[in-house]
Amino acid sequence: MAFPRQPSSFFSEGDRPLRAEEVEDPFRHGILTIARAAGRAELPWPRRTPDTLRAANDD
Repeated sequence: MAFPRQPSSFFSEGDRPLRAEEVEDPFRHGILTIARAAGRAELPWPRRTPDTLRAANDD
């Protein structure tokens, strides 16, 4: 699952994607900050889910 680890951005300057720290508009900065947090929260899910399902089936 390499694709979630690849940096991406909703906003760019020319051909270069902008990081949240580079965006001055507070609303755009907020969108990027939320997207980053959601991505970090989603990464462990595929590893954790099989264990959760196994435990539920053991009951």
